[in-house]
Amino acid sequence: MPGSLLLLYRHLIREIMKKFLLFLIVLACCNSGLLAQRIEIAPYPDAVPISLDGLGQMYLSNTDAKTLMEHFSAEFAPYKIIPVKDKYFSGYRLCFNTESCNTEAESRDWIQVLTIDEDAALAWFQKNTPEILTLPFEGLKKCVGENGHKMSDYNKLVENYRKISTKMYQQTIAPNGIQTNELTASVMMTEFRLKNSPENLYASLNSGGIGQSPTVNQPKQSVNPWEEWIKCFDEIQLKGYTTLIEFNEPAITPF
Repeated sequence: MPGSLLLLYRHLIREIMKKFLLFLIVLACCNSGLLAQRIEIAPYPDAVPISLDGLGQMYLSNTDAKTLMEHFSAEFAPYKIIPVKDKYFSGYRLCFNTESCNTEAESRDWIQVLTIDEDAALAWFQKNTPEILTLPFEGLKKCVGENGHKMSDYNKLVENYRKISTKMYQQTIAPNGIQTNELTASVMMTEFRLKNSPENLYASLNSGGIGQSPTVNQPKQSVNPWEEWIKCFDEIQLKGYTTLIEFNEPAITPF
């Protein structure tokens, strides 16, 4: 075999082996579960999927609807943009054909971005379902009368964190193994931790395991329920979103 052909042959063999090795690595990752995580396909930098598996057409963001409308308009040049208002949501629908802005049309291709008006949401919930606003604070209320905590202290904290119930949250798995949203899961996790501490170790959402009773020589750690609830509400605030992004089979795939 001529020298030039031999060098070409060896080069081809090396490239084939590289691709084969890459294939084996990807296959191994799939089998080991390293890739079995939430799929993060974000149509906007701070957007996250609502669904647990990361799939679907609905995303959450903390970017306001106007900014998102301008972003998608620049990217995809919609046929028409119409304002949308629904209860305490307001925003825009970007339509990609003449029929897509007609709510009665069978085939609608649009991107819709809606932001919550938190003050309007509070008023709406207070009028229609006030129990939704107080539900996350039931555990905190049980602490009133203990360690010097008064009802006025409770009311002050509720006022500070009351908007957590007006926001939207990603889906996740609660400590009892049921699929729910991040707000509910955080509340349930705090309840579980307080119920089982300090005598028992508690289940962790990360490990998924139930702890055993500590040994007699292991020092017990005191838990302050009031402080635990404040930590819970702080955590929930970081997980909440105010804007919904929805793709209704847009003609141009936006990511």
